[in-house]
Amino acid sequence: MKGIPVQLSGGRRDAFISFEDREKKFSGNGGCNQINGTYALDKKDIKFGQVVSTKMSCEDIAFEGTFLDLLSKVDRFEQKGNELLLKRKKEVLLVLSAR
Repeated sequence: MKGIPVQLSGGRRDAFISFEDREKKFSGNGGCNQINGTYALDKKDIKFGQVVSTKMSCEDIAFEGTFLDLLSKVDRFEQKGNELLLKRKKEVLLVLSAR
């Protein structure tokens, strides 16, 4: 996140996003809670709609809050090999690796 590698600790899970291209929906995990929502694509522009999430109690809620906040600021993307770079203008906010 924002150029800082994420170290998992305190029972936190990997944050991830799965995309459903046909429906323009995404789902995943914010580090503790399940998340889902919609997205819009236009060439290299991407915009995430409102994120809906479960409300489990988490030890490190700050991580998930930061992840979701950054996701809401994303307006562009770039694919580099096995990685998806989610950006705001030219600044890389999140780097997601394919599994």
